[in-house]
Amino acid sequence: MLTKQAVVREAKRVTLSTMHNAAATAERVRVKDALKRYDASVIKNEPLTGELTSILFVITRMVRFHGGQTSILRLGTKLSELGVRVGYAVYKPQSHEEMEICAASNLSGYKGELIDSEGFSKLLSEGADKEKEYQVICASSWDTVSYVKKLSGYKAYFIQDYEPYFYNFGELFLLSQKTYEQGLHMISLGSWNKEMINRNCNTVSKIDVVDFPYESKDYPECSRSYDYRNKKKLTLAVYLKFYGKRLPCIIPEVLNGVKKRFEKRGVQVEILYFGEAKSFKAPYGKNLGMLNKDELNELYKKADFGVVASMSNISLVPYEMLSAGLPVIEAEDGTFNYFFKKPAAIMMGLSSKELYLRMKKAISTEGEISLLMENAREEMRGLSWEKTAKQFKKALEGAANERKN
Repeated sequence: MLTKQAVVREAKRVTLSTMHNAAATAERVRVKDALKRYDASVIKNEPLTGELTSILFVITRMVRFHGGQTSILRLGTKLSELGVRVGYAVYKPQSHEEMEICAASNLSGYKGELIDSEGFSKLLSEGADKEKEYQVICASSWDTVSYVKKLSGYKAYFIQDYEPYFYNFGELFLLSQKTYEQGLHMISLGSWNKEMINRNCNTVSKIDVVDFPYESKDYPECSRSYDYRNKKKLTLAVYLKFYGKRLPCIIPEVLNGVKKRFEKRGVQVEILYFGEAKSFKAPYGKNLGMLNKDELNELYKKADFGVVASMSNISLVPYEMLSAGLPVIEAEDGTFNYFFKKPAAIMMGLSSKELYLRMKKAISTEGEISLLMENAREEMRGLSWEKTAKQFKKALEGAANERKN
């Protein structure tokens, strides 16, 4: 006769097994779909000759309010201004009209040709118009690498993050990591990606590095006082995304603990989230949703601190906040300090008490927040998409020169 405890334990085991089966089924479908498109071959890159004249960026699908695609559009626009013919192609089903809407929402006034999925299929066909072929075909994420290998031209790989970290350790982690070993000329946005790839992969091709830039004129610095000592209310602009690398569960809990401690001292704390759709439920504050550039600037003017967790390659968001003159709180276990060598933000760990004490010290110590901002400005000085585009072009043309020599 089973005891009550044994019955409960068995019910839990059955429930857990059912949950595991459902999760495994969903993951199996996802991995099987990825494998259908996946080409594990290691290529020998075709020779690149002369100056860079044309480049095609292959992306999954154009999406609105997408930081990575905004960066691709910025890079492509600056390359276009340098005289390079630029294209952006999607491999997943998407109309040209939808691509235009999404691209414009990411970067108004972008330059380059949009190629919808139907047009990209034609490029992949053997009968593609030779005049429309591109000199360089550039992957923009791990899932686009297999498509890049299907096209003729010099194969490049613009790496904005170490993408295996987007997944739990397992099959998709492995599939994404192996793309760094498949022979494409890799160009990393900042040196952290290169360090991670060299540490974890057996590379057979070159990895160049370009500066991690930001667009200063889009987020102009607003005049503000960093003397917060007599403030009775602190407003936090918190960049929150569903993805684990943004700490969507930890950050609200840590900030709620900070909020309670400040409120005991008579200081109100307003938590304003942004980055996800308004339907995304974020506790202890208000979710403003996905904001455009003008709305972000207004938020940065209103806020006293910006909160971001750059757990993989640094986000553009802290650059934008700092450009606007907004002091930043960043994850101490992330990559912010990799890019900012001098103290340029209040660092946040897992303890709400520790963060509260650090914020309290920064607020009560005259000149401390100003010093953080000055250090940030010094580190960011000279960064621009114009400079990064020139570095990107030089890296590709350098490959041509190496072959000459």
